[in-house]
Amino acid sequence: MTAMAETITLSQTPATEQAAHLELEEAVRQHARLAYQVAYSALRNHHDAEDATQETFLRLLRYRGKLEQARNPRGFIARVAWRVALDRIRRRKRQAEVSLEDTSDTVRAMHAQGKNTEEIAASREMQRLLEQLISTLPRKLREAFTLSTVEEMKSPEIAAVLKIPEASVRTRLFRARQLLQEKLSSLLERPTGRKS
Repeated sequence: MTAMAETITLSQTPATEQAAHLELEEAVRQHARLAYQVAYSALRNHHDAEDATQETFLRLLRYRGKLEQARNPRGFIARVAWRVALDRIRRRKRQAEVSLEDTSDTVRAMHAQGKNTEEIAASREMQRLLEQLISTLPRKLREAFTLSTVEEMKSPEIAAVLKIPEASVRTRLFRARQLLQEKLSSLLERPTGRKS
């Protein structure tokens, strides 16, 4: 079934409330994994992503008329899941567990110890460093980059989720990769233990 041919209808009258719940269950069955993956890509926490997925479908139930009008229900559900995840991020005001400088010092020390590139890239410290660098990207670049790399969404899907032209998605992805490369190079070229 193609996305264009796919439709989801949720009954709106109290007399057909049971039908609406059955239709919502079907939407959950078809799209729960997508909603979870989108939420997880933003939240990076299993439990938060599960909660965000549930909240996504509660919002869909509440605003069922908008879902029925959506030309691409899959994209609409992904967009709702993304917005729910962003709302959760704004509410929790995450604190940094390890400073960027400490993490980059650890990665540089691994390099100085003779670890090869694959070992460094696979290390928890490098993953933490990359996550921290991604979190420093401007919001617009970070959103497109996260959907592309973590969710492995294609440009047209990202455009639908973010409600921007596909060309803008490609520009944001290019710029995000460019900034990450510059920041990573800058951090790893500094001498170990340097104080700012």
